[in-house]
Amino acid sequence: MCRTSGYDKRLKENVDYLEELKSLAEKEGVSNQVKIITSCSTAERIALLSHSLCVIYTPKDEHFGIVPLEAMAAHKPVIACNSGGPVETIEDGETGFLCDPTPRQFSLAMAKLMQDPQMAERMGKEARRHVTDSFSTKMFGQRLNQNLFDVARPKRE
Repeated sequence: MCRTSGYDKRLKENVDYLEELKSLAEKEGVSNQVKIITSCSTAERIALLSHSLCVIYTPKDEHFGIVPLEAMAAHKPVIACNSGGPVETIEDGETGFLCDPTPRQFSLAMAKLMQDPQMAERMGKEARRHVTDSFSTKMFGQRLNQNLFDVARPKRE
């Protein structure tokens, strides 16, 4: 897990959640296979993404969120909840999967990509194209300019 917003040990919620994750990994017998990273640098995030098949983004009803866009910019499909920001940024079945927020739905989506790495690669390429076409600084500037022209243009009656 890599949280780009960082882990803050002053926040009880962060501390409690980290302990819950560690306990769960221990209980399930996978603690030796799981590495929990509470914060990472940009270089570490890039390295993690380069070795990943996809990115799992679990927040339900999350705001816009930068994590899915960073993942797609790195040619990685994203598996996320079908609510909040991911609905606006992820094209279901094209750049990733939008799932009901249940372990079953997430695991089914993960299994699809694990069983078909070529699908993950195709989706990753499409994800990169989608981010570039829809969320780049250049596209943002073009849309802002167009909206400003539309607002400034006198309306005809």
